[in-house]
Amino acid sequence: MASPIEPTISNLQKRLEVHIKPREQVNYIRRVLALELGSYTSDGPIQQPLSLNDDPIRRSTGPELRGIHKEYIDALRDNISVRQQFDEASQKKILSPKPVQKGGNAASAALKDHLTVLTLSKKRDSLVTVQNYLKRLSETPIATQGSLDIDQILKDGKAHPSVPREVLNSFVVEQSSPHLDLNNHVTQLEKTVLRAKLLLKQYERLLAEARARCKTKPELVSNGAKLQALNKTRDELINWIETELSKAATDEKAHEDASTQEFFQDAFCDQAGIKNQLQRIQDKYQDYISARRELLALVSHTRLPLIPPPVTDTQSAELVETSETISRDYLLIPHIETLLSQSRRQKSYITLKSHITEALGKQSKGSYQVLSRLAEESQLLPAYPMKNSIGSGSNPPDMIEAKPAERPDMASRVTPWISAVDAAKIGALEAVAEKVEAGQVALENSMETLHKMAVLLGAQEDQEEIGPRVDTTEEDMWLHDGIGQDVDTKKPLKKKRAAPKVKSDPWARLHGNLGLIGHDDVPQ
Repeated sequence: MASPIEPTISNLQKRLEVHIKPREQVNYIRRVLALELGSYTSDGPIQQPLSLNDDPIRRSTGPELRGIHKEYIDALRDNISVRQQFDEASQKKILSPKPVQKGGNAASAALKDHLTVLTLSKKRDSLVTVQNYLKRLSETPIATQGSLDIDQILKDGKAHPSVPREVLNSFVVEQSSPHLDLNNHVTQLEKTVLRAKLLLKQYERLLAEARARCKTKPELVSNGAKLQALNKTRDELINWIETELSKAATDEKAHEDASTQEFFQDAFCDQAGIKNQLQRIQDKYQDYISARRELLALVSHTRLPLIPPPVTDTQSAELVETSETISRDYLLIPHIETLLSQSRRQKSYITLKSHITEALGKQSKGSYQVLSRLAEESQLLPAYPMKNSIGSGSNPPDMIEAKPAERPDMASRVTPWISAVDAAKIGALEAVAEKVEAGQVALENSMETLHKMAVLLGAQEDQEEIGPRVDTTEEDMWLHDGIGQDVDTKKPLKKKRAAPKVKSDPWARLHGNLGLIGHDDVPQ
């Protein structure tokens, strides 16, 4: 019987015959490769690696190159040609003159619109601030004594700053000068707008180049790199705005100094009128302050218990109505306080909920990114895909950028992994079972071989002869159900006497009385 190892060895030899070559053929292949590489390097020493070759490859790839070597040469040729085209295009773009844009009426109209928007926004902000303060004053409770104290109210108040002299001088100049020199202002603003447009064009060009570089694989840029780029852009923009504002402030200050020097003599003639106007403004402001104090005093006024004089029925009815309204106010104050406390508590709960939601969202986004990266790098999921899986037809970057309500949950993302692991485990178990079955078959074959060898050697002859004599009765097939096995099992018949031992030697099978040569009359 042939050994089970011989087919395995023959199979390995057949598979390795393709890769095993004689020494003469290997030397011939080496010589061919050396000649080919020498033709590329002009039969001289290699100055740099072939992967960094900048010279154009004019040699045509023949049928000698195949597979990865041919693909490498083609890719190298395409890379060099594209690089040369890029260098030529960049040189042409650098040498070509840039068109100068002239700012005309459109720039001045845009500037006017921008100034109008700024003035309206400032006015709106001031009105909103006044409205907020009036609302706070109207919401101030009246029952507490501390809120009605004038000293307590004006405790944190700051004194109004004095009007700077430069502002007064500018008001005087604006009122006294009927015709201002606006051409200089317009030219300066046009220069500023032109400078800003040029910088905008430069930044747009840089942005286009950055987008072209990142257009191939935008998902490779991490969120940290994007955040760092945005922070750097913001810092540069803030620095540019500060420098432009400082330049504009110095230019405006110089222009204001020149204009004040030109119109300063005309301003002196109106000093009397200016003093009168300032006095009127101060009087109006004092009236406003006094009116405000009177209003606060009236609001903070509380009724003191006095001995009421004898009044008529109508006056007593009015006093009862006022006392009822006051008592109602005192009854409503605790409810309002509880409502305010509940509103603060709900606000804190909402803030905590938003914080927890944001933290969970960041954590889930990070886990989605990790699972997507593992799914891209995994070799288990393509080998054992899950049927009708949610994540099989979806793109990981689209899942990350999708809304939280549209994203699949974590269980659906982990389900393909679980199914792949189960499938791999089942496959491994099947392979092990096949190997075990093959081992059992080989073991049975080996046992059979050993049995045959033992039979040939005569070790089991007695057992084969005694075996059928020991128990010749046929067992009942209905007694193998497991019931009463200890009672009804048949015992083998015992021999009355022990058989004599027979030698298991192969020479014992031969007849011992062969006789001697030439002595046939020996008694047997």
